Amino acid sequence: MKTSYKLLFIFLLSINAYADNEKNKMIVKLTNVLPEGVNIVDINTTPVEGVYKLDIEDMQSVYVSKDTNFIIVGEIFQITSNGLVNLTERERDIERKQIISMMDKKEFISFPAKNELFSVIIFTDIDCGYCRKLHGEIGEYNDVGISINYAAFPRSGLQSESYSKIVGAWCSNERNKTLTGLKQGKDIKISYCENHPVEKHYNIGRQIGVTGTPAIISTNGQLIPGYISPKELLKILQG
Repeated sequence: MKTSYKLLFIFLLSINAYADNEKNKMIVKLTNVLPEGVNIVDINTTPVEGVYKLDIEDMQSVYVSKDTNFIIVGEIFQITSNGLVNLTERERDIERKQIISMMDKKEFISFPAKNELFSVIIFTDIDCGYCRKLHGEIGEYNDVGISINYAAFPRSGLQSESYSKIVGAWCSNERNKTLTGLKQGKDIKISYCENHPVEKHYNIGRQIGVTGTPAIISTNGQLIPGYISPKELLKILQG
């Protein structure tokens, strides 16, 4: 390696070491003042000079000034010639896309479209009224080219009756049929197993910002909360 490149390499290493040291100082100071249980994973720069984003759980929008004397809770919008652009939500989309790309497709309960144009992941609950409405139109979603891949999200929590029902669906030998029957309110005999992904799905849902059901996630990481009709969902996915 030439001397000039060696010097540049050493210079870059020193800059990174300084940045990491400053970042660690910020994390230590903030940890002492933030509520117990808030875990700061990282601190990243933002397009706003002197404002940094805290990388914490559940994709909460929390920012801090460079001197760590001010904490800002909210979202950053950029003013453009085409109006306001939500930079915070755009960043969340990128994070969600990375997370859902690592989910095991075999662990979904899927209803694929024959002529697929789009594929979505839907965090669903058995007893949620709008989840049932959406599932009742599953054929219409498929007809417009949208494949539905269900992930489990018992909205009442992991100790609820809804949790027991949805575990039964994922443990069934006929998962699609069982899920459909349960969503229709049928009295179906369900069995339980240890190797189900319900708790894993629930935790991932919380991590990416799911707070209710149905919660639709596009392949680019966009979170679309609530029930959306097949035609409206198609329009959203088409951009």
